[in-house]
Amino acid sequence: MSQQQHPGSTDEKADPSTLRTIGRDPGSAARVPVHCGRPMTVRTLDFAEVQDRVNHAVAQAAIDGRRIHACSCGFLQETPLAVGAADSIVPDGETMLFRPFFTRRVLAAAGRVETAEWSFDQALADSGSLAFRDAEEQAQRLCAFESGLEAERWRLDQAVEELRDELRLAVGHDVPIPLLARETALEEADVLDLLHLGDLPAESRGGAGSAFAAAC
Repeated sequence: MSQQQHPGSTDEKADPSTLRTIGRDPGSAARVPVHCGRPMTVRTLDFAEVQDRVNHAVAQAAIDGRRIHACSCGFLQETPLAVGAADSIVPDGETMLFRPFFTRRVLAAAGRVETAEWSFDQALADSGSLAFRDAEEQAQRLCAFESGLEAERWRLDQAVEELRDELRLAVGHDVPIPLLARETALEEADVLDLLHLGDLPAESRGGAGSAFAAAC
């Protein structure tokens, strides 16, 4: 299967049977997209999608508050989720079939948090090399250290936010919290804390990454 993707673009090219284009239409929230002269249907997860590429696109769109609409010719278009539209991206009666799909995404997100936590710890370890006799050199190194530490903290916070989004998506599609806790090697209470992370004020979230690492 061929695939071509350009940086900064949401267009993708692949076999007509799976995916031709995903486009963003900011004015489409109030109307149903049309292609080939017919209204496009909302694309849900497809158990027959062996490589899961389109399924992952559908899941990411759901996290972003959007939906992917499909034409019978293979054209896909991403649009904002309409007010009152169904939240589920799983076909009726097939929730159990997609538990492994959601848990794989959660596990991958948990792995990105662990990687970000390790990078943050490495940045912290660099503080031991900041002692210099020359005050100007020490000030420059301190500035560089603080800048690097802030960047690593931002990456860690982003990774935790992504994990929270994946957990919410999974729980919203009936994946049990004990299963998610087992997949992420966390206590169920920690999973619940992460699920409610977005409800906390920004200044109260500072220890989220460290809490995740401690739980692991």
